[in-house]
Amino acid sequence: MNFKKAVFLLILFTCAVLRAHAQREYEVTPFFGSRIGGNIDVSQQGDPNVDSLKIKSSENYGILGGVSFWNNFQAEFMWNRQPTSLSTHNPNDNTYAFLSNMNMDMYQADILYHFKGPDSKFRPFVVGGLGLSHFGLPLVNGQNPLGFSNRFSFNLGGGVKYYFSQHIGVRAELRWSPSETTQGQTEYCDPIYGCGPTTVTNMAQQGQANIGLIIRFK
Repeated sequence: MNFKKAVFLLILFTCAVLRAHAQREYEVTPFFGSRIGGNIDVSQQGDPNVDSLKIKSSENYGILGGVSFWNNFQAEFMWNRQPTSLSTHNPNDNTYAFLSNMNMDMYQADILYHFKGPDSKFRPFVVGGLGLSHFGLPLVNGQNPLGFSNRFSFNLGGGVKYYFSQHIGVRAELRWSPSETTQGQTEYCDPIYGCGPTTVTNMAQQGQANIGLIIRFK
């Protein structure tokens, strides 16, 4: 429910800002690159031979759609697909075994800030946003090995844009993009009430490096 509220507020804020500013620029950026890392903790399932699932580092691709508001701010939507696979990790002998192929899709609503004005050819930026990750994998022995398909995710990053002309440019960026996965138990100690078990959400920690072609128009 908190995730749904956060997405609703971000969309509401973006729409309000866009309506308040008539002069806008639009950008569409198809991109490709790589997404690195990611482990899903499954130790709570009680299998002594599997404590985690490794997301294979691989290429990724997608598209960014952005619209400017104020001089240096931009609202964006990003779709990003990673064709990858899952492998089980055996903690007893530290080995991995292939489990299944998987398409991991990220859908993110972002706010981007440029450090230079719209007339500059060279525009460094920072970006951050939130949304969801879809873990798309076939059933294994008639069951979903994860037990879920969609999870909350967010991203933080930065990069640079360079415009060859008024309408064409190139964009390079790095992003940290973790996704929530399973839940586990840990011990939390309060200075007043003492220690006790508490539920925590595990995260699949991933990073992205992407480059794309900017198509800009008004």
